[in-house]
Amino acid sequence: MKTKFYAFLLSAFLVMVHAGSYAQRVELTATGGYQYWGAYKYYNSFNNSNGKLALEDGPCYGGILGFEIREQTFVELVFNHQDSRLVDKPNYGYETTICDLGANYFQLNGTRTVMVNDKVEPYATLGMGAALFDPASNKYSSLWKFAVNFGAGVKYFVSDKVGIRAGFGFWAPIQGVGLGVGIGTGGAYAGASTYTTIIQMNVSGGLIFRLRN
Repeated sequence: MKTKFYAFLLSAFLVMVHAGSYAQRVELTATGGYQYWGAYKYYNSFNNSNGKLALEDGPCYGGILGFEIREQTFVELVFNHQDSRLVDKPNYGYETTICDLGANYFQLNGTRTVMVNDKVEPYATLGMGAALFDPASNKYSSLWKFAVNFGAGVKYFVSDKVGIRAGFGFWAPIQGVGLGVGIGTGGAYAGASTYTTIIQMNVSGGLIFRLRN
């Protein structure tokens, strides 16, 4: 997966370089917010138990570098990070914290805005890329997954160079059976045979700096 991620980074870099050379506007945004949800159901065939592994809610932060490749259409390189915990929530029994965990998203998005006036621009965004789940403990290994995202919000510009961005988004790593083994339990869920895809939601705001008008 790391090889695919490096290939994605190279492709994203080339796209951004190409977009930057033709961009009408370039925007750099620092973002911060709060991230919710994030769980998948499991069935452990070793002991016939079931439940879910969940990421705890928590603050998130990141950044967006956007290039307007044609009027009101942007290509954006998006990064989002959340410090969380991975928690085992069996249907019967006690919850157990497995480890502290960093949830990271690296995405290449297409974003379309609608210019209401010279200050207000609602937008919708859609993209794909990679997700990295990075445990703080050396007992568990990091896990890369292909991921998609979508969201919507609004930009409000207080001047030609500075604006505010507010919105919500959904992050969806495409999962497989290996998630529990890779980041959570040292093999406790190696027999998992059913799962659901993780979907996380965040609500965020940010400060926009226009590097080119």
